[in-house]
Amino acid sequence: MSEFPAEIFVDPIAARRLSCQSVYRLQHLGARLFPWQEETFTEILLGHLTGVDYRIDAPCPDCVPPRGCTSWGSATQAAGSGGLRLLTRPEEGGNRARGRRGVGADFIYSVQDPSGAGEVRLLIQAKRARQGEPIKSAALPSAQRADLQDAAEHFGATAYYLFYAESESAHVGHLTRCAEHTSPSDTSIVIVPAQVLTRAFDEEKRGSIAADLVFALGRTLLCLDGCAPAPGLSAFDRVLGFVREDNPGYQPVDPATRLPGTPAVTVIGTRAKPPRRPPSRRVTRAGHQVGDGEILWVDLSAADRWAQAGSSSPMTERSWYDGVDADRLRERTSKYWRLALHRAVAVRYVAAWAEGEVRAVYRVLDDSLVIHHDHGGKISFELAHLDPTSSIHAQVRRRAETYQSARSPRARNVVGYP
Repeated sequence: MSEFPAEIFVDPIAARRLSCQSVYRLQHLGARLFPWQEETFTEILLGHLTGVDYRIDAPCPDCVPPRGCTSWGSATQAAGSGGLRLLTRPEEGGNRARGRRGVGADFIYSVQDPSGAGEVRLLIQAKRARQGEPIKSAALPSAQRADLQDAAEHFGATAYYLFYAESESAHVGHLTRCAEHTSPSDTSIVIVPAQVLTRAFDEEKRGSIAADLVFALGRTLLCLDGCAPAPGLSAFDRVLGFVREDNPGYQPVDPATRLPGTPAVTVIGTRAKPPRRPPSRRVTRAGHQVGDGEILWVDLSAADRWAQAGSSSPMTERSWYDGVDADRLRERTSKYWRLALHRAVAVRYVAAWAEGEVRAVYRVLDDSLVIHHDHGGKISFELAHLDPTSSIHAQVRRRAETYQSARSPRARNVVGYP
């Protein structure tokens, strides 16, 4: 039996609603040079929803300066409160071979009742669509549609597709169900109930549906805050009203039933923890063999020299010296290293080199990599000593020694990948 991942919702946070203007402007500014990726638009959307306050300032590409453009700047913005979480790829797609079912959504959005008694939840899958072109069923896989609908029921949410609605001209908007948000900017993001597409593709057996028709069956993202002024209504009430227009029987869930999940990126003060990447492993007749890129070699002696050169104090304590405490050696080996993130996430073992020898070999603890923005984006790990009698220890040590012997005597880097 396949199971959904553990609870995916996190506590609501203060957020500012996206006005659609950023996506709308980038769609038309980029169309002349290159197409923006769907994931880029989603990240822009998440940035606004999680409180990042910025604007895309540029003139309308369809107007000749200095002519003013009423379409280009007509979007409105409202304040809101809610919780947001971007789902990881394993959570979105699942792993059926291991009995893990995908949620089928790119992100979830939830708004809590000010009294704390209930919460409205939306599971949202983001897609791109272009005016005048069809949306094919293959672009919305049936397995994904089923996962999205079933996961929504499982988590007490409602399922929606969010379309980055593109048009040929910045002056041309889209027809939606909303009579209030009608400018090209406002209609650049359209949100459509998942059952609309499920009915068209699965029940009516249609291979495609015109994008314009899909847009006409949806509403703008701004409609989450209400399509008309409603003084006195909370963000919770407005989102609940939005959901019930498409799902009249929907009931908010008890917020206390959810457990915090691990976000794709955890921000802790000035540190950020990136997502884990499954290690690449190779198995031979001799047993487990360390894969390429899984070893990080660090030259503590060279690091000490650089630290001394950049310090105004001659008393900077060294990382390695005869009689150094084992805990101190492990701590100095664990941080702080300037590494490319795509290489750092693959590291599973660290070899500490100092004064011509391997002084210690460690394994990296799972999910322990941290980016330290207060140290220039350098990276640290949590380390544990590797059993010196193990074959892995021997492999790491041998490869570190081979790597060092092959280096140029004039090499100045303090890290490497044996």
